[in-house]
Amino acid sequence: MNNSQNPQLHKHSVSCCRSFQIGQTVYHRNVYEHKEPLKIVGILEDKLLLEGDFSGGTHNVFQRDWLPIKGTSRIYNHAFKLKARKDAIAIETLAIPCAGSQDNTFKCMMEMVHAVMVLTNDVSLNPECE
Repeated sequence: MNNSQNPQLHKHSVSCCRSFQIGQTVYHRNVYEHKEPLKIVGILEDKLLLEGDFSGGTHNVFQRDWLPIKGTSRIYNHAFKLKARKDAIAIETLAIPCAGSQDNTFKCMMEMVHAVMVLTNDVSLNPECE
């Protein structure tokens, strides 16, 4: 199977912060901490013209604004997912001395750490633009 036939490769491919396209949906740190979908309608060297509901959802009014590329992410709720991933890595590191434990609490904790790592894999592969 070549790369174009492998759907998993496209699902988890690393993105480049400079490879934006008109019509693409992104999220920005300055607009509700990456929680509002915004459509790219213009691109400059260091800014994106984004269209979306900047009203907080109360007015459902779509507006446009130029925002810096820095702080842009392709991932919904990026900052929260990144923090969860960093916390999971810290827990896993702290648990190394207990690695041989057969305790059910330890096993459950490590299963939850693994689940967080899987669920936040997209954050690792698609960093927020700096």
